[in-house]
Amino acid sequence: MTATSRRVVTVSRPGVSYGGSAPYGPPSPVYEAVEALFRRLGLDAARAGTPAWNPLGDLIAPGDRVVVKPNLVSSKNLHQKITGERLAASSTHGSLLRPVLDYALRAAGPRGSVRVVDSPVEGCEIEKVAGPLGIFDVIEHLRAQGHDVDFIDLRYFRIAPVFALDDVRRFGRSWNLGLLLRRRLPGDPRGYRVVDLGSSSFFAGAGAPRGAALRFHRSHYATPVPHHAGQRHEYSIPQTLLDADVVINLPKLKTHKKTGITLSLKSVIGLTNEKYWLPHFTEGDPSVGGDEFDRPQGLGDAVENKLSRLPLPGDHSLVARAPRLGAPPKVIDGSWEGNNTLWRTILDLNRILFFADRGGALRGEPQRRYLTIVDGIVAGEGEGPLGATPVRAGLLLGGFDPGLVDAIASRVMGFDPARIPLVRESLGGVLLPGGHLDEVEHIVDGPAPTHRFKPPRSWPSLLPDAAGAPRVTVAPPRARASGESRRSRT
Repeated sequence: MTATSRRVVTVSRPGVSYGGSAPYGPPSPVYEAVEALFRRLGLDAARAGTPAWNPLGDLIAPGDRVVVKPNLVSSKNLHQKITGERLAASSTHGSLLRPVLDYALRAAGPRGSVRVVDSPVEGCEIEKVAGPLGIFDVIEHLRAQGHDVDFIDLRYFRIAPVFALDDVRRFGRSWNLGLLLRRRLPGDPRGYRVVDLGSSSFFAGAGAPRGAALRFHRSHYATPVPHHAGQRHEYSIPQTLLDADVVINLPKLKTHKKTGITLSLKSVIGLTNEKYWLPHFTEGDPSVGGDEFDRPQGLGDAVENKLSRLPLPGDHSLVARAPRLGAPPKVIDGSWEGNNTLWRTILDLNRILFFADRGGALRGEPQRRYLTIVDGIVAGEGEGPLGATPVRAGLLLGGFDPGLVDAIASRVMGFDPARIPLVRESLGGVLLPGGHLDEVEHIVDGPAPTHRFKPPRSWPSLLPDAAGAPRVTVAPPRARASGESRRSRT
């Protein structure tokens, strides 16, 4: 590949919006921003600006199998519906997908294939997410032109809500009563493979929580335990991912209550079909060695948490919730900066993404080529990922190392990456060779970003008045003409 793996590019276009209508072909502001990012990354630099320009040809060879991974989350956050700009702040937009698919298909050629894939949360009604954001329209448009491109929902089941009371607001509360019913989906047509990281897992290192205390959310509370017992640390991975030659990741720029931020690294949670196997937190509060809560829980708290999703036969669930309207979010399920569990799960999945071969065996060298483009045209701050407040940031960030891109993106958001374990623990060559932040070449195309993102309330160490918090400006402090490129070592 001709472009440097240590280069990270920020394309800044204040005021730009997704705009237009599906299938979002050129010319469009977002299409232009993606092309600017490709140019600044140095992709096919010799032919840039000519009709023969093939930027993704530096990553994708003719005949390659390409996986494109958008971040599709949900159309609902408990009792709150996610639509409009709030949906665009949480899930990848079709106007970003379109130029990526156009150039991926050009590079792969008629013998290649491109699959747009995701494994969103179990309750995601994907037609209410990918549909309004134009994802399906883009894919159908390109399929109609004869291209080998398709969408695969990697889940083999989803949870369908059937509610008698759905966000009925009375007496200062939102009343919710109903069932979550398990429904089968086709899943990955290539099937799934269990990959055991063994001693290469981040759960095998010093300071890792006890395997017997690893937990998932309520209805499958202890399901992770047998998959992280002894020297076993296993994950179920779709074969479509393992068979890929190239992965292009399209995450969102937003905050997250469990991990501080959710960008390139966190997005790989959507590349496993067995979410219940994934340790999200460790049982209990810090007084008993846990990170599920930030303090001991009373009996009332325990009952309320249990009723929020009560397991039923057949892997269905009963929901009985009545949260106070406007109440600050509670710290449950590891949703705070003390979470010492979920970052390990995420880095395990990234290790599989890069180093597991098609048979699921770990190798010493990366097994597939990789590019990440973080969608911050409309970003999210505050109580993300689902409760994020939209920010019209007008940003794209891209590069070839997810840890480096996420570190730079954290700084662009106004956060110190050293205070975010998910990012910090991926650097220094731990996840990928050469992943050293002090060697990054950071290029800013456009005005320097200035918006300081609000972190989740449960992450006070990321507040701007916290000791050592970084400045937002990412360019050297000298005047430049508007739109001039800025290049700096970070």
